Amino acid sequence: MTGSFATRRVFGAVLVFVSAGLGVAATFLSAYSVQVVTTSRTLRYESTTWVVGRNDFQDILLLQPLKFGEPAVGAALVMALAAVLAFRMPAFRVGSLLGAGVLVGAAWSAVAHVQEVVTQLGAIESRVPIEVEQGDGVTLLIVAAGVAVVSAVLHQELPRAEKVDDGGGDGVVIHQIDEADDTDTPPYGYPVIVEPKSD
Repeated sequence: MTGSFATRRVFGAVLVFVSAGLGVAATFLSAYSVQVVTTSRTLRYESTTWVVGRNDFQDILLLQPLKFGEPAVGAALVMALAAVLAFRMPAFRVGSLLGAGVLVGAAWSAVAHVQEVVTQLGAIESRVPIEVEQGDGVTLLIVAAGVAVVSAVLHQELPRAEKVDDGGGDGVVIHQIDEADDTDTPPYGYPVIVEPKSD
């Protein structure tokens, strides 16, 4: 039983590292993009959480990068440290839960920001359609958050279920009778005192 719990925790620690790596990698991929195709040219905006890769709109559309880079990297560092230090100090396993919570919050915020951009640009009266696309960075961040939650749960020291000893067998309980007591017990189930007959 102990071996299975140890294996589960080691597997959880490995997944913690995987989710931390995915969270960091997500910050370097495209967060979202906006594109407008006209008859003469294609205008496009694209950025990661750190830098703007392309901005053909300049001051026409005020677009900004998603700011989930710092919380994602911070959560990844906390999770990685928790996975390493938990082998010596089990109390550090709570760090994987905290990191997972931050990643979930960052992913939620990123998706909400993309939806907000869609709503804002949809309200603009334009002769050409404005396309807003969620980037691979946000998608990978969502995956990282999901893996982080699973890994954090597996990484914890869950209470073990105590095995109840029911005496074994098929519910049959055997009582040992004291051999020193030689009182006759008739079928009634309790000792009967028989008095001698008087003449």
